[in-house]
Amino acid sequence: MLAQQKRNTKGFSLIELLVVLALIGIVAGMGFPKFSTWSKKRHIESQHEKIGTYLTSAVSQVERGSYPYVQIKFSSVNNNYQVVTRALPQNKFSLALNQRKKLSCSADNFSNSNGGIELSNYSLSDKIKIFPSASGNTDTFSICFSKGGTYFNKTGTADGVDPIGFDGGKTPYYNYIVICSFETACTPKTKALDNFTYGIKYSRFGLIEKYKYSLTSASWKSR
Repeated sequence: MLAQQKRNTKGFSLIELLVVLALIGIVAGMGFPKFSTWSKKRHIESQHEKIGTYLTSAVSQVERGSYPYVQIKFSSVNNNYQVVTRALPQNKFSLALNQRKKLSCSADNFSNSNGGIELSNYSLSDKIKIFPSASGNTDTFSICFSKGGTYFNKTGTADGVDPIGFDGGKTPYYNYIVICSFETACTPKTKALDNFTYGIKYSRFGLIEKYKYSLTSASWKSR
């Protein structure tokens, strides 16, 4: 009886196995482009959220009264983006005002020798590109916030950028950061962008707003 059952047991033929493997390959091939696009979008979107959080955190330090003057600096060496937040404590800030020193957004103003304190130091992905450009030791930019926007300032490549229009393009705006895929030119003026492009608009008073670029309408949409 056992021998009879063994004879009646059938397996898959080589051809059947090859057909099944081919079907699996076809289905996987159809789904991979969609997954790849979704994964790329999510990655750049997460970097956009991080940068927005870093800016919001810097503004919060000022608004809470923790520090009167805060700098957030963007730089990159070999596509390794760094975001460093530094602050001047109240005593150093007051001393500079009493001595009628010009408060600038330069690295020297927030150096250790000048009493500056490093609040945070983060790395970003090498799969993104940022505008204004932040590549190399000399090609960096900084944004400084103070309560009420009195000493708001920008340095480096963020100073003097071409304006772009958010919210339908009705008003030209100069205070922004654009986050793109590293595969694009990432130049907002010429709209050399793609569907994986995000923007952050900031004001001298610390208002942070997030946007997504629509390639279809060639415009920025609030998120």
